[in-house]
Amino acid sequence: MVTSRQPVARPPPKRRIFILGLLIAVALGYGAWSTYRDHARLVSSGVSVEGRMTGRFREMQSTGRGRVTSYYPIVSFRTAEGRVVVTAAVDPLDREAMVAGQAVRLRYDPADPFIVHLADALANGPGLTPWILGGSSAVVALLSAWGLFAGRPLRRPI
Repeated sequence: MVTSRQPVARPPPKRRIFILGLLIAVALGYGAWSTYRDHARLVSSGVSVEGRMTGRFREMQSTGRGRVTSYYPIVSFRTAEGRVVVTAAVDPLDREAMVAGQAVRLRYDPADPFIVHLADALANGPGLTPWILGGSSAVVALLSAWGLFAGRPLRRPI
């Protein structure tokens, strides 16, 4: 008795995986947009002041293979309302560049004066983060959409 063997067809991937991929792409896209929006808002409505470095810093060490240490200067400044604020800047600096009493241009968020950026770092733009998040979002969205819709007819035959 001769039997013909048919190749076993693989079942199509689960739609849920691709839908989850689209949701991840939306989250990455939102992260890119909010990072850029926060930067643009601080550039347009942030208050520019002159502050002083205290000579102290906040040290942050990354974990993993290539240990990197970042130093965030502690700065003091007076808000437009006259309140004195002492806080760590959001932008890191080289440890050697932090000199006690050194004047530095700052931009702070009037809604929360403890969010302080160095004016020079803020002028350089939002950095690579929005580009990386946005590009990742596009790649994940394209792959998920391709997996979700590839091989499916756009309309049902009549």
